[in-house]
Amino acid sequence: MINSHSGVSVFLTNFEIFSKWNGEKYYLTLETENPKGALTILKSKDGRFFYHRKNDRYWDIKEIPIETGILMDVIWAYRVAINESIKGIVVS
Repeated sequence: MINSHSGVSVFLTNFEIFSKWNGEKYYLTLETENPKGALTILKSKDGRFFYHRKNDRYWDIKEIPIETGILMDVIWAYRVAINESIKGIVVS
């Protein structure tokens, strides 16, 4: 569970545990409300992170690289959705 900023670091370190594998990258898709759609966070085998947005305003053509500092802010902003996603994985 992400309850503090240090929890964000722990989550990113253990990203593979909470994500799915598509044969190329680990990924976690979050539903977003504003704008309505989805945000997918991805991690490559070499540890680089990417994101992809698909919502009612725009749809990223490709995955976009993201720096760790910015990603930490994104994770913190979406921590409620991520925590819900983590609950679903832990319970399953």
